[in-house]
Amino acid sequence: MNNNENLKILDVGPGYHKYPGAVGIDSNPLAKPDVSHDLNVYPWPLKDNEFDMVYTSHCLEHLSDPKKAVEEIWRVARPGADVIIQVPHFSSRVAWTDIEHTRAFSIHMLRGFTGKTAELAGAKVRFEVRKVILRWHQKFDMELLPGWVKVFVPALIVVNAVITFLANLNTEFCERIWCYYVGGMGEVEFHSKVIKNGKR
Repeated sequence: MNNNENLKILDVGPGYHKYPGAVGIDSNPLAKPDVSHDLNVYPWPLKDNEFDMVYTSHCLEHLSDPKKAVEEIWRVARPGADVIIQVPHFSSRVAWTDIEHTRAFSIHMLRGFTGKTAELAGAKVRFEVRKVILRWHQKFDMELLPGWVKVFVPALIVVNAVITFLANLNTEFCERIWCYYVGGMGEVEFHSKVIKNGKR
């Protein structure tokens, strides 16, 4: 990926944790977004082909139509733009206990926008998925953890690293066979390139 200083970056739904150097679009006025807009209302007030990179972390699961949001990300991104999407994995307990979540996701979330599947469907919106990463736990936010849990964080960091490593040896095998045996995978992350008119 190129030096972020030379890129125009969009962060979709950043809340209080905006990607460094990015333009943030969000509906929460308390987060003071650069662009204040309800992400369930389309089109977003952004130009076509405006951004070199689009980042969104744990936002799509809050939207009523995640597919439409992905299509909108494609619209505002330039050909060849990097797109990073982080969402809760379907096996995660947290994915279903948050009342604001509308759905959870699989490692195949972008299948309808890629390769033969997109070609056979005649899809206009296309991505080239470069990497898919499963994580057992996305992060340990010390401010939100109960005091007694904080004692175990160093050990949990090691466990997280081991399970995450094993999961990514074969993400398909993990998702199909053993993810529930470790309490589910917390997060799935996609690294993709935008394809427009055959250009990436």
